[in-house]
Amino acid sequence: MCADAQNSSSNAPVPDFETVGFDGAQANALTQAHAALGDVKALSLKVCVSASYDPGTNKICFTIPIYGQYCFTSPIKIPVGGTLKACAQTCGSPFPHGVQASVYLNNNPTPFYSGTVFGHC
Repeated sequence: MCADAQNSSSNAPVPDFETVGFDGAQANALTQAHAALGDVKALSLKVCVSASYDPGTNKICFTIPIYGQYCFTSPIKIPVGGTLKACAQTCGSPFPHGVQASVYLNNNPTPFYSGTVFGHC
């Protein structure tokens, strides 16, 4: 299932968790967290995943665990060989009511896209 992401300029960018870590501390690339979901009643998610770009359609797509795949038209042309990363986090607590994401190009610290991709934030 591929849902079109909607850009929402009122949302602050999602940080690059690979760079800043999940609690603002420096991330350790070797640290892995595993959780047994069992009877989960609420879920807070923070994740960075790779994204792909189709120059023929000018679409960027990425998959957020649990929430699925999202695609949107890129606001800029992506150069050949450019690396894309999407960082996303749920919003709302204790029950998430949306997911917001930011997309980074070539490890630039400033995202070129930020918006709500599921629900509302």
